[in-house]
Amino acid sequence: MKQLYVGLLALMMALATSCEEDNVTPPVEGETLPFAVLGVIDGAYYLAQVEDLSQGSLSFVDNGTQLDADQAARVISAGDYYYSLNYGTGLLTQYAPDENGGFDVVKEINAGLSVGTNRPRYKLASENTIMVYNVVVTPVYHATNTDSIIDNICTLRLASIDIPSLTIANLTEFVIPQTEEAKQGATIGYHPMRVDGPVIADDKIYFGLMHLDMSDATIPPPFRKPKQSGLETLVFDYPSLSNGTITQSDEATGHTGGYRSPSMHVDEQGDVYQVNWFISGNSFDLSGGDKTVITRLKDGAYDPSYLFNVSEALGLSTKIGANGWFYVGNGIGYMPIYLEDEGKYNGENTWTVAKVDIYNKTAVKLDLPLSGLFSYESGVVSDGKFYMAISPIGGESYVYQFDPEDDSATGFAKGLKLDGGNVIVEGVY
Repeated sequence: MKQLYVGLLALMMALATSCEEDNVTPPVEGETLPFAVLGVIDGAYYLAQVEDLSQGSLSFVDNGTQLDADQAARVISAGDYYYSLNYGTGLLTQYAPDENGGFDVVKEINAGLSVGTNRPRYKLASENTIMVYNVVVTPVYHATNTDSIIDNICTLRLASIDIPSLTIANLTEFVIPQTEEAKQGATIGYHPMRVDGPVIADDKIYFGLMHLDMSDATIPPPFRKPKQSGLETLVFDYPSLSNGTITQSDEATGHTGGYRSPSMHVDEQGDVYQVNWFISGNSFDLSGGDKTVITRLKDGAYDPSYLFNVSEALGLSTKIGANGWFYVGNGIGYMPIYLEDEGKYNGENTWTVAKVDIYNKTAVKLDLPLSGLFSYESGVVSDGKFYMAISPIGGESYVYQFDPEDDSATGFAKGLKLDGGNVIVEGVY
């Protein structure tokens, strides 16, 4: 690990692109931030305010604010503000709710420039810190056959962004080692091409890893097979971001960084619980006996005494996959799950939700309408209930209220009614 002092030029350039709107009314201290719902209509992203998720209706027609999204918009809420990352330009925008159901721009910085890409990934790592990151993959060619890639050097670039000031506080880089386990099963192994889903527990920060098959560079991410044996997680000391290591487990296989929804959560005891994700070609790779599991990490390493086999606990006739989950508290979480027998994992109504208990290692599939949850981003906990949107492709859409105390398959109720049809709801904040 080394500090990117040469990155100060990029930092200066990033800060030079920041802006602040003088006519935005600052939030009133102690004032409750309204809920927000993120909808996608024919590729355009809209964010709209709502005061109550349990009842009523919300429409994006002539309502809310369209977010800049060259490829996608990824939204988080923290403190008095919402933040949206334009995945395609790297611009990170801070929003404050306005009086008309939409949002005003407060500040904006080029976060992607600080980590060397217009498609960075980011996550709220603590109430005061957003982590922005990118893995730069540099191929190593054969000495005499320059068309032959024999290895890849994968350099993680990290930036810590202080909020709400929206200032870049730290720039670091780290060459991710290729472990012996990751070298198994391919011509030249699987290189770590992406990190995501960081969480902070005690004095450690954990990043999930996504690996790609180096022997077939023609297949774009994230569709190459992560068939190296085992699971891997990148761990640093925090807040120094020093002493980077990879911890491994052989209990399952696949990616550990999630996709849009988070893969890792910290419970009340300070332990990290992580779900895996395996994908191949254009579908989840379930044919080889792969299983969806939750593992536990503590003190910077996988805990060999804990394994929760979610696939087994559900006991379904179809195989399942997952790429993230949401933690409510007291060991209870809600996990979007893909049902293989229903069709393709993306672009079809092939997903539902399972309630999971990580302490008792139980799971139940909820009797919800099937929908497309592959890219679903966020749910919220409010007054002891969990809220997330279910928007079947071409069907009716609602925010559902889930009761963590109810262990039945019907432990939920319809709440806020949303636009249906061609509107896909990606998150509640």
